[in-house]
Amino acid sequence: SIQQDDRDNMISAVIHLANKDYASLVDDFMKLKILPEDSDRAAIIPLMDKALSPYVKGGGAKKYEEELKKMYGMEEGSIQSQVGGFQAMTQDALTVMNDIPFSIPPYFAILGRAIVTLEGVALTGDETYGIIMESYPFIARKLLKEDRPEIQRALQEVLYSGEDNASGALKFTRLIALLNNAAGSVEKKDGGAFVDLDAVPEDGLEFADGLKYLLSDEAESLRNLLEDEVDNLVDIIMRQVTRKGLNEAVLALTPPRPPSLPFFGDILPPSPKLDEVPLPLILPGKDGSASTPSLAVLTMKDFVDSLAPKLSQDDEIYAIGIAEAVDEVFGPEIGAFVRGDSILSTNTVQIVLQSVQSGVFGRLGDSAVVPQIVGAVETLLNTFGGSSNGNMENALNVLTELSNEERARFDIIVEELVQRSLTRATDRLSVIARIA
Repeated sequence: SIQQDDRDNMISAVIHLANKDYASLVDDFMKLKILPEDSDRAAIIPLMDKALSPYVKGGGAKKYEEELKKMYGMEEGSIQSQVGGFQAMTQDALTVMNDIPFSIPPYFAILGRAIVTLEGVALTGDETYGIIMESYPFIARKLLKEDRPEIQRALQEVLYSGEDNASGALKFTRLIALLNNAAGSVEKKDGGAFVDLDAVPEDGLEFADGLKYLLSDEAESLRNLLEDEVDNLVDIIMRQVTRKGLNEAVLALTPPRPPSLPFFGDILPPSPKLDEVPLPLILPGKDGSASTPSLAVLTMKDFVDSLAPKLSQDDEIYAIGIAEAVDEVFGPEIGAFVRGDSILSTNTVQIVLQSVQSGVFGRLGDSAVVPQIVGAVETLLNTFGGSSNGNMENALNVLTELSNEERARFDIIVEELVQRSLTRATDRLSVIARIA
């Protein structure tokens, strides 16, 4: 039988082959003992491109031959092009045989014969069949489910790598695309030969199906990988919303500057900056205990700077990516909330109310008093013309479609995130000097 490590390396190899990542494929072949560890990577990678790219396009041996002739310029029909192309192909073949000491392990040879046989059967029904592309949804499901180190590394490469991702942050388009790939919907590039990791299929998963998949046993590996990522995402959103909310509140509550007096000019003092006025604030105890609150005197600006530190440049770029993904999935209203725009609005309150009503905060909202407060405030909003957010309401209705097991898992995840957020906030506030 094939060892588990070799199977994991094969999964990684299929991913890199399907994504045309030949540099990483060389590493996979070294782990599989097909190539020695001291191989000349610079010589191997271009030869891999020539040898494997035509195969990934599918169509079997006949199509492979056509692609090779096209690659070496042998399809023009002239004697000169045929001879020149043949010489170039022969030179590459000699380089492989003489300069690249590859070997085929016995188990790999047996597996290869089985794959060729199965591919031959499939080609009788579909002349364009390509086993790499057809197997990719199965590979994607393996990535999402298995939590072994090699699989986790391969999953990280898919979700975090990329030439335009210098910050190393999670690429949300890739996450959505991978969920669609696992469901059998794969967007392709380079004439349909390779998987496009950054493209979300137009006919892909609905949000409800994606959430249910994320909460299923099939996505255990993905949940483990995203645990800290989602915690960081929540922190960035809350910091952005808190800081922009303070600015909006200060602008809304600051009275206008007194008018200038004739002959005297601006003799009256300007309006105070409300965020710079020291206020007594009740904070958790320094030990984090809510049962022993303490008193501190500080400005709202200092309080917010401690509770929600300013976002770094990488955090701001990450926040933009989050908001764009939210725009696409939930609509512009929810995207505006995530950006921290118009925090002091009936729309924002509606979003929060609908979240509490749906139980999105897990079992933390089970108190009998919560529904009464929600109902009273919602009545007030309706009186003043506030209307419910359709996109948010549709998204939250998905929670009612979850099974008991899925909902229990969702609640546990939310409670864990809330607890982490509270712990983080308490730690940040602990540095503030108390007077009592």
